[in-house]
Amino acid sequence: MTKKFLYFFLLFAYYNTAGQQSAVPVPVVCHADLNDAFTQILRNSDRQLRRTPTSKIEVTYTDFPDVAKTAFEQAVGIWEEILISNQPIRINAKWESIDGTTLAFSGASRIFRNTDNVPYTDVWYVGPLAEAIGGRDLNNGDFDINVTLNSNINWSFGTNGAVFSGRFDLITVVLHEIAHGLGFSSSMKLINDDSEGQWGQSGFPYIYDVFLINNDKKVLTSSIDFVNPSSEMKNQLISNDLFFNVSNIKYANSLPKIFSPSPFRSGGSISHLDESSYPTGTIHSLMSPSIRAAESNHIPGELVLSMLNQIGWPVNNLENARILATEEQELEVLVYPNPSVSQIAVAVPIGLRTKETRIKLASIDGKVVIDQNIDTIEKATFYLSLEQLTPGVYFLNFQSDLKKFTRRIVKY
Repeated sequence: MTKKFLYFFLLFAYYNTAGQQSAVPVPVVCHADLNDAFTQILRNSDRQLRRTPTSKIEVTYTDFPDVAKTAFEQAVGIWEEILISNQPIRINAKWESIDGTTLAFSGASRIFRNTDNVPYTDVWYVGPLAEAIGGRDLNNGDFDINVTLNSNINWSFGTNGAVFSGRFDLITVVLHEIAHGLGFSSSMKLINDDSEGQWGQSGFPYIYDVFLINNDKKVLTSSIDFVNPSSEMKNQLISNDLFFNVSNIKYANSLPKIFSPSPFRSGGSISHLDESSYPTGTIHSLMSPSIRAAESNHIPGELVLSMLNQIGWPVNNLENARILATEEQELEVLVYPNPSVSQIAVAVPIGLRTKETRIKLASIDGKVVIDQNIDTIEKATFYLSLEQLTPGVYFLNFQSDLKKFTRRIVKY
């Protein structure tokens, strides 16, 4: 750690009395669809030749049959070639009897906020992501991800993607469950006898939640747009009209649609992609809310990888990927969501925070509509209201002793 970085880290710690915090998240539950799909999404032959892994995943097995371990390791190898991290990702894998048609439940073992280098203050990051961004172990070598598979399921243990009637491809399920542990999960839920919707754990959103928007481009975690908790928030969660605001330009006109059915499905809603938009057998179907019998999908899909990249994961071979978690690279100032209807957030990483940062927002004809100085040490993430502005293109000018940039902003 450089002296300059250490100075800003200590200064940040002084001003942020909350400091680093951790908690235990609620796992995501994934269900079986007993209908046969007879579909296969497999890696191309050139990808079957193993590339050099850019991350390391270590698995500890409890009561696993050897044949299940082989399939699990195949899924692990796929993720190791996708993720970029200098910290080992430790998985606690259990083979247990679970009632009903639950395939598995999974998630990060701990979530963290206000850790080293994370671009967003007071936002929960899953442990393995926070460790990848910060470049250090946060949980003293304990497990980062928990995956429990239902031993009662009629599993298919093959590694070639062959499908069989009534059997569930274990590699597909494990790829899906690991994604939840990597941060593909939301804190959104219903409370008060299911009368109100709510986001957050201990009052803070998951990083995944930050990018959830509705069809009007309103951010679900924005206090300007929605009261939390509220019946209005519940209506959003069951609207079948939610999206994930990725910055990958390839999906600017087709943002990932989120699974938000009515009625709300605990353990399924919001933490999955919409199944009708990405049906079984299509390239983006891995993170649908249920996995069907005779369905194999051994590719996470570019849409899923774009979402993981959006929350902070550096990933290999993704067009327009943002690299946020390499230790040597200077982290960028993030502006989100963009485009926006009501407000934008500006998140300043630790090494770029100063007592005085000049912020100007100007229209395309040069008229300055916002001009203010902000202490980004005290307000590492600040918000600019766009409510009174007419729709159009604006330019955000950010200037301090450490950073200058201009960003194009679109107001709907």
